[in-house]
Amino acid sequence: MLRLIVVSAKISPPLSPSPKPCVTVYFRDVKKRTRVEEGNDPIWNETLIWHLWNQPLENDSFLQVMLGDAGSKKKERFIGLATVLLKQLVQKPNEVLFVKNLVLLNHSMQPTNCTVTLQVAQLNDQDTEMTGNEELLGSFANKAAQQNLMVPGLTVHRALASKPQHFQVRLKVYEARQLLGNNIKPVVKINIAGQQHLTRIKMGNNPFFNEMFFQNFYEVPAKFFEENILIQVVDSATWRSKAEIGRFQTDIGFIYHSPGHTLLRKWLGLCQRNKTSSGVRGYLKVTICALGVGDQALVDQKLPYEADTQVQIFKSTAVPVNLAYLQFFIYCAEDLHFRKYQSAAPTLEVELIGDKLRTQPQSHNDSPIWNQILTFQIQLPCLSSYVKFRVLDCSKRDCREEIGSASLCLNHISSTGEEIQGMYTGFLPCFGPSFLTIRGGKKPPFRTPEEGTCILDAVKDGLTYQGRIFVEIITRMKSQQDSVIKDLSREVTRIERQQYRQKYGLCVIFLSCTMMPKFKDLIQFEVSMGHYGNKMDTNYKPLVSTTQYSPVIYDGTVYNYVPWYNMKPVVAVTSNWEDVSFRMNCLNLLHLTRDHLKDNLDTLKSIRNPKDPALFQQWEKLLTELIEDCRRPLPCMTDHPKANNLDKHKWQLRSYLLQQLAQRAKDAKPKNMVGTAEDWLRRLNSVIHEPQESLPDVMIWLMSKQQRVAFARVPAHTVLFSTTGPLSSGKFCGKIQNLLLQYPEGEGQDTPPAHLRVCMWLGNVTHSKDLKLLQQGNMVVYAETYENQAKLKDHWGQQGLYHCPNFSDVMGHKAVPKTDFKAPPGWRWQGDWTVEPQRRLLLDIDINKSQVLEEVYENQSRNATNTWVPAAVPNTDMNGQPVKARENVKCPHGWHFKKNWIVELNHAVDSEGWEYGVGIPPSGLPKIWNSVEKTYHTCRRRRWVRVRFRNRRERGQELNQDQETLSFLQMQDQSEAAKDGWEYGTFESTFHLDPQPTSRFRRRCWHRRMVPKKEKGVAPIFLLEGSLAVELENEPLKESDKSWSRQNWIDSWMHTPEDPRLPTMPFIYCIFNKPHYYQLYCYIYQARNLMYNQILTFQEPFIRVVFLNHSLCTQTVRSSAAPTWSQTLIFQHLLLFENPKDTRENPPLVVLELWQHDSRGNKILWGRGMWAPVVWLDSQGWTLTPLRWHPLVKELGEEEGEILASCELILETEKLKEVHLPFLSVPCKNGIYTLPKNIQPTVKMMAIEIMAWGLRNMKVARYPQLLVECGEASLRTEPISSFQENPNFPTSNFFLTVFMPMEESHALPLLIKVMDIQDYGQQIVVGQANIDFLQPYFCDPWALDYTPVKVPALSVKKPDTLTFLDSLYRKFWLDSSKEEEDNDDYEYDVDWWSKFFWATGDDDKSLKYKYKSYHTIKVYDCELEAVPAFQGLQDFCQTFKLYQEKPKVDSPVVGEFKGLFRIYPFPEDPDAPTPPRQFSSWPETEDFPQMCTVRVYLIRAINLQPQDYNGLCDPYVILKLGQTKLGSRDSYYPNTLDPIFGTVYELTCNIPLEKDLEIQLYDFDLITSDDEIGATVIDLENRLLSGFGARCGLSKSYCKSGPFKWRDQMSPSHLLDRYAKQKGLPPPVYDLENDSVFYNGKNFELQSFEEAKLPTYESLGAKKERLALHILNTQGLVPEHVETRTLYSNSQPGIDQGKIQMWVDIFPKMLGPPGPRVNISTRKPKRYELRCIIWSTDKVDLVRRTLSKEKMSDIYVKGWLFGLEKDMQKTDVHYHSLTGKAVFNWRFIFTMDYLVTERVCVQSQKDYIWSLDPTSMKFPARLIIQIWDNDFFAPDDFLGVLELDLSDMPLPAESSKQCSLKMMETDSRWSYLQHRHISLFKKTNVTGWWPCQVLDGDKWRLSGKVKMTLEMLPEREALIRPAGRGQSEPNQFPTLHPPVDCAVQLHLLGSELFGHGLDQT
Repeated sequence: MLRLIVVSAKISPPLSPSPKPCVTVYFRDVKKRTRVEEGNDPIWNETLIWHLWNQPLENDSFLQVMLGDAGSKKKERFIGLATVLLKQLVQKPNEVLFVKNLVLLNHSMQPTNCTVTLQVAQLNDQDTEMTGNEELLGSFANKAAQQNLMVPGLTVHRALASKPQHFQVRLKVYEARQLLGNNIKPVVKINIAGQQHLTRIKMGNNPFFNEMFFQNFYEVPAKFFEENILIQVVDSATWRSKAEIGRFQTDIGFIYHSPGHTLLRKWLGLCQRNKTSSGVRGYLKVTICALGVGDQALVDQKLPYEADTQVQIFKSTAVPVNLAYLQFFIYCAEDLHFRKYQSAAPTLEVELIGDKLRTQPQSHNDSPIWNQILTFQIQLPCLSSYVKFRVLDCSKRDCREEIGSASLCLNHISSTGEEIQGMYTGFLPCFGPSFLTIRGGKKPPFRTPEEGTCILDAVKDGLTYQGRIFVEIITRMKSQQDSVIKDLSREVTRIERQQYRQKYGLCVIFLSCTMMPKFKDLIQFEVSMGHYGNKMDTNYKPLVSTTQYSPVIYDGTVYNYVPWYNMKPVVAVTSNWEDVSFRMNCLNLLHLTRDHLKDNLDTLKSIRNPKDPALFQQWEKLLTELIEDCRRPLPCMTDHPKANNLDKHKWQLRSYLLQQLAQRAKDAKPKNMVGTAEDWLRRLNSVIHEPQESLPDVMIWLMSKQQRVAFARVPAHTVLFSTTGPLSSGKFCGKIQNLLLQYPEGEGQDTPPAHLRVCMWLGNVTHSKDLKLLQQGNMVVYAETYENQAKLKDHWGQQGLYHCPNFSDVMGHKAVPKTDFKAPPGWRWQGDWTVEPQRRLLLDIDINKSQVLEEVYENQSRNATNTWVPAAVPNTDMNGQPVKARENVKCPHGWHFKKNWIVELNHAVDSEGWEYGVGIPPSGLPKIWNSVEKTYHTCRRRRWVRVRFRNRRERGQELNQDQETLSFLQMQDQSEAAKDGWEYGTFESTFHLDPQPTSRFRRRCWHRRMVPKKEKGVAPIFLLEGSLAVELENEPLKESDKSWSRQNWIDSWMHTPEDPRLPTMPFIYCIFNKPHYYQLYCYIYQARNLMYNQILTFQEPFIRVVFLNHSLCTQTVRSSAAPTWSQTLIFQHLLLFENPKDTRENPPLVVLELWQHDSRGNKILWGRGMWAPVVWLDSQGWTLTPLRWHPLVKELGEEEGEILASCELILETEKLKEVHLPFLSVPCKNGIYTLPKNIQPTVKMMAIEIMAWGLRNMKVARYPQLLVECGEASLRTEPISSFQENPNFPTSNFFLTVFMPMEESHALPLLIKVMDIQDYGQQIVVGQANIDFLQPYFCDPWALDYTPVKVPALSVKKPDTLTFLDSLYRKFWLDSSKEEEDNDDYEYDVDWWSKFFWATGDDDKSLKYKYKSYHTIKVYDCELEAVPAFQGLQDFCQTFKLYQEKPKVDSPVVGEFKGLFRIYPFPEDPDAPTPPRQFSSWPETEDFPQMCTVRVYLIRAINLQPQDYNGLCDPYVILKLGQTKLGSRDSYYPNTLDPIFGTVYELTCNIPLEKDLEIQLYDFDLITSDDEIGATVIDLENRLLSGFGARCGLSKSYCKSGPFKWRDQMSPSHLLDRYAKQKGLPPPVYDLENDSVFYNGKNFELQSFEEAKLPTYESLGAKKERLALHILNTQGLVPEHVETRTLYSNSQPGIDQGKIQMWVDIFPKMLGPPGPRVNISTRKPKRYELRCIIWSTDKVDLVRRTLSKEKMSDIYVKGWLFGLEKDMQKTDVHYHSLTGKAVFNWRFIFTMDYLVTERVCVQSQKDYIWSLDPTSMKFPARLIIQIWDNDFFAPDDFLGVLELDLSDMPLPAESSKQCSLKMMETDSRWSYLQHRHISLFKKTNVTGWWPCQVLDGDKWRLSGKVKMTLEMLPEREALIRPAGRGQSEPNQFPTLHPPVDCAVQLHLLGSELFGHGLDQT
């Protein structure tokens, strides 16, 4: 087994709020996960175990480690990843691999400052007991789950936005094995999202392809994941209908959510479509990966071709390819909704991984009965994530109209057993029989799916209920039917379909609707459940499912609200569904447990301070409640009569999990509390989904103009009542809940649709007798009608109403006279018709304003005497409409005037306020007004204004808005106008209480209360089902109806929707008579950004707090990355009507909005946070609510910020009202309430040391200087005088003191600005960077083990200071190196490529080298900066990207700042000792700038993005360094995606002026311009300055000559001296006599590093140097290496375009001349000649009959090398074989170019005649021998085939009897019975018998035996020993004689004519 100990991690820069890190590790696609810790320095010490079973570790085995933050509400946030190679454990299996401070990579594969520490070990079975039973059981359960072939769970790794983005799919086809068929020519067809790709056509049953295909996407993630990948293997030599050998299908979503987004080198089982009896028909080896922006393709170091040992993977009993049959029993559907017409033919289509099956259409039926079985053949584990159901209308031939759809996630209807960390093995997919809800129409907006949810939840089906389907799913391991579609008997379904239906009642009370945009028209809400309540569906009884129309009123700040006040609307919907209470009770208990855990966990996560005493109290509360909840038993499903298989499996799974969680909580320790609870929550979420929740969701629609605008979706189980008790009821059943409405996808505005507060109840109507949702309020039912009157000739009456009826609905469209209302059966009227003042509509626009500006225009006209006199209408408004005179305008109640009327002079008027114009008929008003009087002007006017103010209370404070509204409503009840109830206006505008001079229409509302006659055991509101519907069909059409019908026709022609609701339907209200007043206190401290990859500064931000229809704003602070307000906002006298106890349980949400200003001063909403305040109903026990971090979410649900705040809502009791308001003592400063001292963060003086090294890549700077700001403190450096010559600062170290909070999570950010001095002394900001998280820079200045940062010395001492021996050594070294550089003709047995293949494990194991262990290099699968141990090569100084002064998300980088920081407490007392400085002065800065020689070694490129139409490209390399450019387009590599360069480039540069080395790859095009494939950039300065010695990697051996010659400028002993000096250690002391050295307090001997038998080859260097080199290799320095860099392109930002393997050596000229070059020239293939002698055959199949009915065959043998089919050779024909024996003595000769290191043949040839360049192909050295029967008049018959891999072939049998098919088997249960294999390149000559086989049906059988001699000769030896083909000359080595003929001549004629003859011997 493999044991991994996850020790610890370090997150830098630290995350705030404090993260909840956990580590996820993948090994061989098996995922393990640690518990969740808390903090930026988590410590786990947790053991993870993988069983290796029968698959030991390989050289390319690896662990993929991912660090994530599980504290995010949305999903786990990615922090970094790394790969740990396990090659060291393969070589030394008994050692422990210690990986310390492994540097993690970000999404762009750039190194971060985050690290992780691990320990990896390989254990045998005896060590298993030491690892602990718990981990062992968990690993065994996971393995058992895999062996039981469960469907894998789905895990979402990364949050994806809903906007289109770049994706890429790569698919590489390696080879196929065991394809069924005789003499086939297979080709692979690949279909990716509809685009088809083809491989080259091959021959044989085991073809080798090695081809790669790319496809790019720019798509919305949800749609991208739905696309399918289809892989078909087709025989190109047969008819198309019979050509398919097998296929494999999956969806891209499954690939993307696999580990590493990749299926790496997987063998796929190929199956035939829709053939349930066929098995696996072959295997195909592929790599499939789906990449998004920032994703990295896994680096595959293996060679494309591997030996036959890999056949064990798919031949053994542990094959991952097993077939199963997923059967869908499609019974029926109900309530299907047809959109356009009723005559439809519905059919159900089921889609699984691209395969679709349909039922037979059922015509003209909205409840069709199909009764069919659809069977899909699938592989287990199933490579899909969901099943899609679609109901289609097939009334037309195309069946394209979709009625609705539904989706099922496979991981919701199956289990792998991973949820239970024990022996539970899960269950196969199953479902039902149960109903599945079908939805269509508009779709909900895309949201990033949470962990544990199905990916399709984000793509979900539509919002409109379209019906239900009744289905069942069963998984069978064996098929029980022959066809994929089969009919069911009706007797089977009769019992299952007829389920007893119950009547359900749904009641919803609307309490408030706030935060709405402006609606010009009246709005209403509709509540529906399925088709019930949908007023547009006239097939169902009318229900009271809509509220009365209401206006939307401005709240005085930003939003609008609906003025319901104390009269809350209520809806009641009745429906009929089956009884699923047994299932919902269990679900609600689980949700209760999950919600309790989540609420406690959220509180725990918000406590950032580990010393807070509330932390352990909250932890104890969490454990106590979790144990109590988990010990509560779930309702048993095993014996329930209605429970199906899925119910029973789910119940068992959930029960096991709850028992396990209860025990874990009981044993839990107060350590890693958040991480542990996060893991429990994750496991609960994985089992909580209920796919069989057949009750449709409750939909609440906001409607305007009869159009559905916005929606809220409430799962039915959350409001469902249970008779078992309140714990089994829904969590919101009878309780208040907050709903945030959403717009459908692609609709809506920027502002939210509404924030709704409702109280809901759903249950059986028989349980609603004593229904009382709230503790306060009376339910009433009213019938309503509106009386309308028009004003005609100054008289109000019915005349002049035109098309409007006298009595109508609220919209004035339908006639509703009082006489149409009749009391239905069971109901009676209570009282007569009374006038209802309609409080919701009486409010004018001034109700929410504190002051109102009133205006009157005084008008005059010119008379005949040319004098100005009052006009005919002397007083008007601005539009000329008449208004009251100024003296007649009275002040309303509750208002007062401070000043009288004055003339407005603040616009274009004359000195008296007049403006002049010429009246134009018919209105007589001028179109243009002027401020200067002219003689032709006929009109003038001036504006009188007066400000009206709202009255104040007695104590001098303003009257609260809600109190004013309440008093206003009470006043209206008492007024005379209210008794008449008239309101004036028009239907298109707002109605008012007072008539205006222009009023021509008025109306009033009449209502009559209705009550039930007697108790019926049901809540009265559920008896209103169609109660007031009046049948009017038999009554004569009234005149008003006739006129109205014409209007209806006009409206329909104008597409004006009409309300289909019956106008006589009643309305239900809940009336609250006693209001309650509250005060809200919001404490706001600080906000900050969470997007680490963005530099963001909030521009002049402020916070707006919204609570119901009230809002307040903080002060606007200056621009900052972490703005701090430290302010308290107080809301006084807030009015709530519900009972305070209901408010305490579910208070209204407090909304905090972060706003900022753009460059024009406009306000822009950045993000929004919502949470419930803490409610206090009594002052006893009150404590101040501490500050907590809350997330700030953007519009798309992306969590990008957080705010430190808290809120509390306090009830105004009688005792508190006596206290002066506000009754909490909050300090006030300059009119602004600040934070109470108890919750204010404490500040302390801190010292900030700054090491400013320099500026880079600043194109516009002339004399730049650095400005560092932290809070109010700042520091400015001296300007760089000669920036173009030396961009480093003249002084590097700076010191700054500042007051900042003691808690590191509250620390202010550092702002770095680069100021440039322009002409005339002007200073501008040319770049800036924000350092938001300072925790990595905090340090202890008194630490004894601190090592100061030092600049590496890049110059050597003067020659006179060197010792005589040193100078002599250097002279000898340089002279000898020059001599040996000239000696390049010497050929060694090994070269640099040998080291490379030793490192990758791709060397030929048969080639042995004595000193391999002394010459090894490290091959990294990532950039050198991304290697964890090297800290991103930023150990000396960090690089900070500089952005524009006001950066945006996509702002370009304008430069870089290189520097470092240290922060520590500084004493405020001047007499206290000062801490020591962390940065010292460096004299070595004189070494910069530095001239360097740079050598770039390019090895090869991997998986380049194709650029040409043939799926390949012609790459060439361009190098750019400063002004230097190397490379040529003429040296391109034709037709390849994996070019091997083997070239070296040498450049000279000046660092840091020329520090960025850019390597670009282009595609050569003959005619068009060359396309860029990708590029990578290397910062050479970081490598030069790094203390890890990255300028030149350390070799493992010190050689003076040969292919592994030492290449550094300096000897190992000099390097060790310099390293010791840099680390502050004494120089090493050598003892040459004893071959030892004393270094760093220890004595090292050479024998401890080298073996006892010392190497004695000549090239080995001196012992002193070897000893120094061995010590250097233990210091963690950069070894001799090859790095793998990712290429990126601007055409697809962030998408991997391929990899390039290379390394860079840097030689500073001050250190002397560079070392010798390394020869990395590519290897050339060697030519071999294969001589194959066919001696004879035996036991060959006889396929023809003679006239004497004897079986015979005319045998001949055909042979060729794979890939060289053009050189196919045949023997002569052996006629008339009666026994299957034949003698040939025939020689085949094949020539091949073979690469021994890669074990492949190489051939270059042009694909077409017109091809410009040949294509180089590699394929295995494989000999194919076929036996055929010769026919004269018919095609020859195929008799058998033999395929031999010449590098790994079975040893032949000595005799024909010993020859069998077992020789070809590579997998045997007993290894000693396995046949021996050899390599013909090693054993060059072999003779014996091999078996041939043929496909008979679906099985292979022996069809003959062939005796051959195989001889492999190098080209040189073949020329010395020539031989001819067949039996031709030169016939030698050996001489082949023709077979001996016996009486052939005698019977030759007879054998030819009649088929008679004798057998040849």
